[in-house]
Amino acid sequence: MKLKNKVAVVTGASKGIGKAIAMRYAAEGASVVLASRSLNILENNVQEIKAEGGEAMAVSVDVRKVESINNLVKKAVDRYGRLDLLVNNAGITMGGPSEDLAPEDWRAALETDLFSVFYSSQAAARVMIPQGGGNIINISSVNGILAAPRRAAYCASKAAVNELTKVLAIEWADRKIRVNAIAPGYIRTELVQDVINKGAISIEAILRRTPQGRIGEVDDIAGLAVYMASDESSYMTGSIVNIDGGWLAYGYL
Repeated sequence: MKLKNKVAVVTGASKGIGKAIAMRYAAEGASVVLASRSLNILENNVQEIKAEGGEAMAVSVDVRKVESINNLVKKAVDRYGRLDLLVNNAGITMGGPSEDLAPEDWRAALETDLFSVFYSSQAAARVMIPQGGGNIINISSVNGILAAPRRAAYCASKAAVNELTKVLAIEWADRKIRVNAIAPGYIRTELVQDVINKGAISIEAILRRTPQGRIGEVDDIAGLAVYMASDESSYMTGSIVNIDGGWLAYGYL
């Protein structure tokens, strides 16, 4: 098991990429704290993990609020005594014409997709530094690298997450905390389906633009997240790793 005796917190763990990472971490031997606003769904996920012989707990959190994040980290440490891994996965999308984007929607997107990454990383670091190190993985997006129309808040926040990842990586490297980001392409999740349903992009356009000719699956991301959380990637920090079926590399529409 690659993550045996590790303690991990995964935000946005009720569904999609977050759930897939939490389930895989548990299968690799980690004790996992699943966090989101949907406590009932989290409890079901915890039962799935325990049915497979894993260890997990569920914590309700509002990642837009510092006190809620601090409570999440405290509960993880109170239960398991330490914190080795943090996956900042919680996020929302905000599609639509930029000229019509309401201030409250802009703020909500940045608070959820960007501010929470800093608040959670800060809270985790305050535990990881005195214990001798840790590992933080931020879930970014190819839209933090290459822009998309009608997604100003999402693209801006993910681009900022990429730079924040690098800053924290170099700042905390001598504290033995590694900080990296995963930048997925279009993955089969509720979030991507919501973008499709809103007409921001079509599935046909995604497949046409992706050299592998398929949409990604959550397990594609979970496998990379295990590698980045394990000692196999011990020399990796400050990296933004895109996993997108060749989407960013492709130069044509």
